[in-house]
Amino acid sequence: MTRMRPARRRSLAALAAVSFGLAVAGCFNPFSPRIAPVLGTSKPAPVPSSAPNLLRLFEWCYNNQAIAEYKEVFSDDYRFNFSPLDSSGADYRGRPWTREDEIISTTNLFVGGSATEPPASSIHLSLDKNFFVYPDPEFTLFPDKITPRDIEGRWHKNIRTTVTLRIATEDGSSTEIQGHANFYMIRGDSAAIPEELRNRGFGPDTLRWYLRRWDDETAQEGGLALRLTRTRAGTLAAGARQGSPSATQGYQVMSWGWIKAYYRYPSGTTLAARRPAQP
Repeated sequence: MTRMRPARRRSLAALAAVSFGLAVAGCFNPFSPRIAPVLGTSKPAPVPSSAPNLLRLFEWCYNNQAIAEYKEVFSDDYRFNFSPLDSSGADYRGRPWTREDEIISTTNLFVGGSATEPPASSIHLSLDKNFFVYPDPEFTLFPDKITPRDIEGRWHKNIRTTVTLRIATEDGSSTEIQGHANFYMIRGDSAAIPEELRNRGFGPDTLRWYLRRWDDETAQEGGLALRLTRTRAGTLAAGARQGSPSATQGYQVMSWGWIKAYYRYPSGTTLAARRPAQP
């Protein structure tokens, strides 16, 4: 029988002591076959190096309520277009919904709340798993004399996708919206880059894309949304607070535009002050 040498026995004993000490202290033991725990479950933010990746970043921002990254999605001349059938966009028939409106509204949705609504406690946005990408028709079909043609869609892209948006708030209310959205993207070397991003070093970049236009189609498709409010008894009942869908209607035609307009103004803003000045 081969005897273990004293020096080797001492080395193994020391190694065992170190492993035991790490385990007691709650530290990761490199000699254990277990895998170290991973902090957080969120995937890293997608890099908007293409039009589809830009929409994945957009989707990621909603699901993580990440307003800092959301501000990097939009070009300076971005416009959101309410459906012509959406009464929520009545105040924006005479003036456009701009990037500033978008950031303020979404910030209130993610973290700040509106005049009558708390911020979301959770958001789940689902777009198509696979996108069909087309050239932007505005730059291929009938461009004006100033707008350059981009027939192949090299720096202007168009993606229409199904959307399912679920929003829950801490008071127990929840809203779900379904339908379609039409997105128009522009490559970074042609985009109007916002000043706040230029100040951070963003510049013309062929490997970065921005969202310049968004047409909402959830209202015209009659997207049904169920809104539930928790009662004093602790049960969920179809209902609403002031400015929300009627308490007598559990289901009501709603739209993504409704969410945007509803969260556009910060808490405490009066109804009169909420109406934009007419041009």
